[in-house]
Amino acid sequence: MTADITNWREPSHSIWGFQNANKIVPTDSIRKSSQAVKLTSKPHNFNNFRVQLPDNSFLTLPSFLSQTETDGIVVLKDGVVVYEFYDRTNTEASIHATFSISKSISGLLCGILVGQGKLNPDSLVSSYVPEILQSAYASVTVRQLLDMRAGITHDDASPGYRKAGGLYPFMPGEKPTDLHAYLPTIPPSPAVHMDGLDGPPFEYISANADLVGWVIERASGKSFAQFLSESLWQPMGAESDAYVTVDHGGNARAAAGVCVTVRDLARLGQLIVEGGRGILPESWINDMLNNGSQPAFAAGPEKREYDRVFDTVAYRSYWVTSPSDEALMASGTNGQLLFVDCKNKVVVAKTSSQPKRTDWDKLVLTVQACREFTRLLTGASN
Repeated sequence: MTADITNWREPSHSIWGFQNANKIVPTDSIRKSSQAVKLTSKPHNFNNFRVQLPDNSFLTLPSFLSQTETDGIVVLKDGVVVYEFYDRTNTEASIHATFSISKSISGLLCGILVGQGKLNPDSLVSSYVPEILQSAYASVTVRQLLDMRAGITHDDASPGYRKAGGLYPFMPGEKPTDLHAYLPTIPPSPAVHMDGLDGPPFEYISANADLVGWVIERASGKSFAQFLSESLWQPMGAESDAYVTVDHGGNARAAAGVCVTVRDLARLGQLIVEGGRGILPESWINDMLNNGSQPAFAAGPEKREYDRVFDTVAYRSYWVTSPSDEALMASGTNGQLLFVDCKNKVVVAKTSSQPKRTDWDKLVLTVQACREFTRLLTGASN
């Protein structure tokens, strides 16, 4: 059976599908730099790599890569490639789906717009997208969208949303729709608040990020792909073109549609380690690291999983943050991950084709592996 829009994310087709989304759904190009930043290599010996499993057994690096269905991985220390691996038909040129890492990229684009004076995170979303004035987002700020604290109710698994985003096919005779038609129809719901919080608690809703993509276009005056190309991808020195999936109306799937090479994903992490290099405001990076609400995240459903690997954890501008570790993490379904250790200057970019869309055990295992890379690269004792 051939991979198509109905099955490309299923285990029987995902290894091919995640590398070939542009052959299945419409996309918009993200152009590479004319002066790519060269990644030099100095391979490190990871023979002593060990990740502990719940039964107290250990995985070596090859067994970890196999058990987490790794397609590609690049590890940087001080901007130098110390480990690189590809499997399952992938190569360094493979353009791979990142899914919800797209949200974190959108968060960086908002930081660039703030630095340009074109976006105020404290403004209402409706000041940029008045089309949503009658929806659940009428009184929501951009900052609340970025931190997943919009206080709305929405089912991201609903067929209507998935069809609007281009993930499901339309039935014969069914009128096509798109995200810009769908988002304003999300109905208002009772405000969500919890005692002790300065607003709604954290709740992960992909529709929030798709709306931020719309905000980015309005604030920048450019398409999502064009602004990403010109403000981030090219200035940071990407060596490969990328693309973002779009809906029936040509609107970018900012929540989960960006597809890139694992090497350029690592370059993105390195840009953060280097303080943004004048491309991304350093103040925005510091804000991501330090200003997420730990109580708001604790009130959400995911803190228990992240507590298995981080001492402190919050969520800011679509990044999981650990202030005590000076670490940021972006993740996507089926095993996509970008781990940025600002303190130790270690970046781990990983693409995968895991069968389950959300596999918490493998995510925790992967973050443990990132910490093990860091331990071995810094000579830490534990």
